[in-house]
Amino acid sequence: MTKKKIDSILMKKATGYFVEEKVEEYDRENEVTKRKISKKYIPPDTTAIKAVIERSEENPLEGYTDKQLSELKTRLLKELKDINEKEAQNAGKQIKRKD
Repeated sequence: MTKKKIDSILMKKATGYFVEEKVEEYDRENEVTKRKISKKYIPPDTTAIKAVIERSEENPLEGYTDKQLSELKTRLLKELKDINEKEAQNAGKQIKRKD
């Protein structure tokens, strides 16, 4: 796997993403009788965030105290939660329009 591909995967996992889940029911003749497609939100992963930071050329967290890092973590997690809630609401609106 290339460095670019790994960085791309890590960034996706660090920022959160939506996946499409498909559930199908079949009859006795193996024909689809019901199909349900839903979107599921996968929230950001803190381990991936840490890996992205560590893999960056310049570590912006170098020199921070443990207290500063803890405060930064709390603030960033709150910001990510706010962003994710907005994205989830927007995705819900988009899904409703398609139905």
